[in-house]
Amino acid sequence: MELLIIIGLVIFVVWLIPTLHNIRRRDQEKTDKKIAFAKWANEQQDPHIVSMVQNLLREKRFKTWEEAANYVEQTLNKPSPEPHTNVHANDKEGTPS
Repeated sequence: MELLIIIGLVIFVVWLIPTLHNIRRRDQEKTDKKIAFAKWANEQQDPHIVSMVQNLLREKRFKTWEEAANYVEQTLNKPSPEPHTNVHANDKEGTPS
């Protein structure tokens, strides 16, 4: 009976040590990601970009802030498909003379 208890405790300890190590490593990775994001956010000139990245992350559209930042930067740097024109400024038929 005592032998079964000792074997059970050994198995539990053997399982517990790697599990705790994995949890600690995962927590450290999360902390490192938060620090990296904070540094990146402080370096940004446009707070609008940071806000957009935070919103995309909150909506869980991207797994990492780097992916969200690349998407936002590409979106903001992409030229619009057609130039914006004021339709009413060129409308000569509807204006009274």
